[in-house]
Amino acid sequence: MAATIALHAAPHDVIALSRDEWGRIDVDRLAHGILAVWEHPEHGDRLAALARRLASATVESSTIGDYIETSVYEPLVEDLGRAHARRMATAIIGFVFGRYVIALPIFARLSREEAGRLLASMLR
Repeated sequence: MAATIALHAAPHDVIALSRDEWGRIDVDRLAHGILAVWEHPEHGDRLAALARRLASATVESSTIGDYIETSVYEPLVEDLGRAHARRMATAIIGFVFGRYVIALPIFARLSREEAGRLLASMLR
């Protein structure tokens, strides 16, 4: 499933492809899908560069922020409730920033499998 998710880099696609056969978000699929996208050989480095630009608080970042709010956060709220969705968003943003943007060793040195397990545990 992670390989399929990696082919669809848009955040709303990652959410959609993370759903199980009943339409619920599967946190393991979500965690491994996020890793597949950010570690994809064709666009992973571009995503990290984009994230670095967005961290500089440009106008572009508010547009992306609005998109993330409606395409990622709101579906999580609908499925899991506002409190859980906030915790998930915090975990995802912190993990992605730590692993791919500033390459904190506590995240960056983990294997992909270890990173997936860690992120999934934070999303539960």
